[in-house]
Amino acid sequence: MAFERRDIGGGVAALVARALERDGFLAAFLERTGGVSAAPFDTLNGSFQVGDRDVDVRENRRRVAAAFGLERFCVPGLVHGTEILPVGATRARDGFDGPATLLATADGTTTRSPGVGLGAFSADCVIAILAGPRDGRLALVHAGWRGLAAGIVQRGAALFPERQEVRVAIGPAIGPCHYEVGDDVARAVEAGSPTRAVTDRRRGRTYLDLVGTFRAILRAEGIRRVEDAGVCTACEDRRFFSYRRDGLTGRHLALAMRLPG
Repeated sequence: MAFERRDIGGGVAALVARALERDGFLAAFLERTGGVSAAPFDTLNGSFQVGDRDVDVRENRRRVAAAFGLERFCVPGLVHGTEILPVGATRARDGFDGPATLLATADGTTTRSPGVGLGAFSADCVIAILAGPRDGRLALVHAGWRGLAAGIVQRGAALFPERQEVRVAIGPAIGPCHYEVGDDVARAVEAGSPTRAVTDRRRGRTYLDLVGTFRAILRAEGIRRVEDAGVCTACEDRRFFSYRRDGLTGRHLALAMRLPG
C-alpha cells in the first residue's frame, strides 16, 4: 500500500505517503475526525471560509501542527488560480491563524527549507504534493477543474528541472463516480492541458476524473512516479468532507514538509 493510514493522536487520522517519507518528505492528508468543530463542520474542519467558528478552526489546525512537530504551517488563499509562491521565513506562518494575506492569491506553495510546513484544505479538489529528492524541493498544488483548465499542473511540474526523479502523492478527491460536469467544463479542462481530459460518459452525462486528468498531465510533463490515495471524498462521508455531496460542510487539511535532518 502506497499510503499508510496513521493514527496521529486524539482521534486524528492521516493518510501518509510512505515513499515520500522514505525520501525525507512528509505528505499527509488528514481525515475529518478528531477536531472540535460542530456540525455541519464536524469535526476537524481546516477552513475559515465556510462559516465555522474561527476559534475552532485554529484549534483544529493547532492539533494537526502539533502532531507533526510544528507550531504553525502556511495555508494559501486557494482561489482556483495558477499561482505557486515560494515559502521562506516571511511566509511560513501566513494563513494559519486567519485567512492568508501574503499567500492570498496562491493555489500552491513551494520550499526547499526543512521544517517549513505547507498546508492546504479541500472538500473535493485535488491536493498534490510533489518532491524532488535530489535538490530537496517540495511543492503543494491545489486544483479543481478551473485550476486544471488554467494550467496549474504544468506550472507545478516546471518547478522541477529533473522531472524523472520527482515523486508525487495525490490525496483524496472527488472521483468520476460522483463528479458530473457540463460539457463546457470538460472542454475547458481539455483546452488547458497537453492531454485529453479524462472523462466518463454515462447515460448521456459527462463525469470528470480530476485525479486521472491530473496524473495524465504530470505524465505528459515527464513526471511518472505518481501515487494517489484512490479515495473518493464523496463516497467516504465519515472520513472526508465533500462539497458536492453535502453543500455546507468543512474542509479537510493536507500538510507537506521537508523533514529536518
